[in-house]
Amino acid sequence: MAYSGYLGYFIGLSVLKPKQGWTILGVGYLTAATLHAMWDATATSFGALALVLVGVLSYAFLAAAILKARALSPTRQQNFATRFF
Repeated sequence: MAYSGYLGYFIGLSVLKPKQGWTILGVGYLTAATLHAMWDATATSFGALALVLVGVLSYAFLAAAILKARALSPTRQQNFATRFF
């Protein structure tokens, strides 16, 4: 799920910035694919601790993308679910 969510962030970002859309999509696809490839390579070559580290790294990337998307949202001021009271 982390890879799909991370790629989804870049899809949304490419919609917000259409002039750089293909570049943004390429970067998002390559970084998501790299994270997934690290997971696959770790699963067959290294131990469980390495899998945990790659998994935590993948979800850290997803969390960073979510936090950045919240800050970039053009309708954040009108969205009650994104405000803290």
